[in-house]
Amino acid sequence: MLFEDYIYKNVKIFRKNILLVGYVLASFALFLYSYTQVDLNLTLSTANIWQYIQKAFQYVGYYERTYSALIYLGLLGIFYGLYIVTLQQIRSGVLTIRSLWRIVFCISFVLVLSYPAFSYDIFNYMFTAKTVLFYGKNPYEVLPMQFISIDPWINVMRWIHLPSAYTPAWILVSLPAYFFGFGTFLLILWNFKIIAAIFYLLTIRGIYSILKKVDPDHALLGMAVFAFNPLIIVESLVSGHNDIVMMAVAIWSMVFYIQKKQLFVAWWLLAISIGIKFMTIFLIPSFFFKWSRGIALAGMIVGFVMVVMGREVLPWYFVWIMPFIALLPGKRNMTLIAGAFSLGLLLRYTPFLYYGHWGDPVPAIKLWVTIMPVFVICMMLVFQSKVPLRRWKTHL
Repeated sequence: MLFEDYIYKNVKIFRKNILLVGYVLASFALFLYSYTQVDLNLTLSTANIWQYIQKAFQYVGYYERTYSALIYLGLLGIFYGLYIVTLQQIRSGVLTIRSLWRIVFCISFVLVLSYPAFSYDIFNYMFTAKTVLFYGKNPYEVLPMQFISIDPWINVMRWIHLPSAYTPAWILVSLPAYFFGFGTFLLILWNFKIIAAIFYLLTIRGIYSILKKVDPDHALLGMAVFAFNPLIIVESLVSGHNDIVMMAVAIWSMVFYIQKKQLFVAWWLLAISIGIKFMTIFLIPSFFFKWSRGIALAGMIVGFVMVVMGREVLPWYFVWIMPFIALLPGKRNMTLIAGAFSLGLLLRYTPFLYYGHWGDPVPAIKLWVTIMPVFVICMMLVFQSKVPLRRWKTHL
């Protein structure tokens, strides 16, 4: 019996370590792949060795697009495989809170240095902060294109014909990242990535804290549902979208309301979250129902639908919803559908990586790759629900 216990203990340790190694290797591969998407107008370093490496990576991303798309699909497959295994091991009691945090910190450490391969938004964050601190201008009154003759950053930005679309609250958060970059583009970029990583970690901690209070049996599972979802990893740690900042503050509003019973602090945190990006205004109704997790999820889904009715659905919008999916970890089918939808959203990058543009046939492909994972998982769930009934009839 003692020998069996020894074997069982060591098997558990082996499985946990294998998962850690898998995430580290996958994260490092994604880190490397991200640099295949460095904008051709951008020079990250003037060092000769770096120039050689950068051009080699860019060649894969821009001139070997078939391989680039296949590599991306392979990375998605690996991350979703790890995600499924992680959730299974939590359900079987293999993983502990300590082992999960170890993995989370390793992923964050590797990917905070990655290039924002799938979005240009972070460059707009950087230039808005530069407009305030370096040029001393009001970003709501000047256009980035007015600096086109004097600032090389404009070459890697989008929407330069419009004033800043970001709230004063977000600009205030972003200023230290620029200030402590000391004028160095790459350091400023990494500072913005560090901000995203910090709030990613805060969101995970907040989800765990809430569930320890309201659903302790599923606290670890809920934490993992959010933390290891590949869309959350890509859009928060790689692309560095400020949506994760907004959601972290909103989740901690919920923490202070539910766990600490500090209503005033909770309201202020929600107000700050709304000030960073207006989407969390849809969480206000949940406050009047004691921060109901279900009403919070419904509110963010309504906000999501209202936004995408008027514009293209962008993958990082799902960052608004995923924390509240994670706060209902006992809803297995909902977690599966959310995972499938997040996969579909990440697949939307594939046709661009393959074709190198957003024109036809890319829009049609994006639509189908978004729908198909959700359709497949829904069909699987319907089939599973009918199997017990069929067996019951056969038995009769």
